[in-house]
Amino acid sequence: MFRLAEAQPIATGHVREVYQHPGEADLLIKVIASGSIEERWNKAPWYRRMARSGPYKDFVREFREYVTGIYVGGYATSPIARVVGLEMTDIGLGQIVEKVRTPDGRLAPTLHDWVKAEGFTAKTQAELDEFYARLLSHNTIAADLHAWNVVYGEDSRGGPRLVMIDGFGEKNIIPHCSMNRAHNASRTKKKYERMLRRTKADAPPTS
Repeated sequence: MFRLAEAQPIATGHVREVYQHPGEADLLIKVIASGSIEERWNKAPWYRRMARSGPYKDFVREFREYVTGIYVGGYATSPIARVVGLEMTDIGLGQIVEKVRTPDGRLAPTLHDWVKAEGFTAKTQAELDEFYARLLSHNTIAADLHAWNVVYGEDSRGGPRLVMIDGFGEKNIIPHCSMNRAHNASRTKKKYERMLRRTKADAPPTS
């Protein structure tokens, strides 16, 4: 069991906390924050508590999407972060994922932060075009596609490139994105174009 109770998370979201893996520099451990379990599970309406995996249903959803995407994409490099497995920690079940990083080992910047720092350039557009093509070729269900869930960096599969680190997988009660590839591609196109517009709008003005 990994001891994380006394450790400081290196990133914190609305639902999860992210910790550096204590034994592997290139891995991270994601855990469901206790406050999130209380608000989004223990106090949730009954129909939201029907998942057999309980508050860890997001781990199941993301692992399914990762495996499915690799198979559908012909075993090419997935556009989503590599899911390594699950391990117990002293603050709950942890999802082990590979860190997408900068060349010096730091966490890769989000698309939002990358564009804020370097501007929206021809390189940015080329990387986004390639990322979008991989989303389609892997039939990725990009449920929450925005510039804070996509990072620009490298991992054991190569890079640098854009990688989706969160918000992927089917969330709908009726799994219509899973049922029809053309429908999912249409929804992905709309989400990608929305992210593209917002990213350009948030970019600093060029000199």
